[in-house]
Amino acid sequence: MTQPNPPSPESDATQDVAIGKLQKPRGLKGEIFCHPLTDFVERFGELETVTAVLLDGRRQVLNLEDSRMYGNRLAMKFEGYDTPEDVGTFRNAELVVPIDETFQLPEDTFYVYDIVGMVVETEEGESVGTVKEVMNLPANDVYVVDRKGEEVLIPAVKELVTINGAAKKIVVRPLEGLI
Repeated sequence: MTQPNPPSPESDATQDVAIGKLQKPRGLKGEIFCHPLTDFVERFGELETVTAVLLDGRRQVLNLEDSRMYGNRLAMKFEGYDTPEDVGTFRNAELVVPIDETFQLPEDTFYVYDIVGMVVETEEGESVGTVKEVMNLPANDVYVVDRKGEEVLIPAVKELVTINGAAKKIVVRPLEGLI
């Protein structure tokens, strides 16, 4: 989910975490829909400021005036942006917060940015590769592992993988045809 953002003078962008992607304006008063990239949608009600990373790499700090749900969709209102045209400039921008503002997770639970870059090996110690992406699918997440230029897809299920966060390593139980 989270990829490094371009550096900016305002903050250490490599320490930012994406929490949402802005979509289209909603209504006439400057609201905009946001697709949350977090399991903690309630966090939007607690935010005061966010940084929007626009498609061209520019970064804009925004003061959050309001956020609320419209059915199953999240709408946000930023201070000083009062028309659809005003907020339309943020369409497709990614919302980020500093990494130190992320929620504490339960034990044995990891953020995507923790998983990406982890080394993957079999129970026997054979190298499989490095996680380059996490696909969020309906049944379970799938780790996309780079194995010397070849993609290996590994289902992120407890029966197959064990994650050692301290060692930044994932151990996979080999199944025929998986690796």
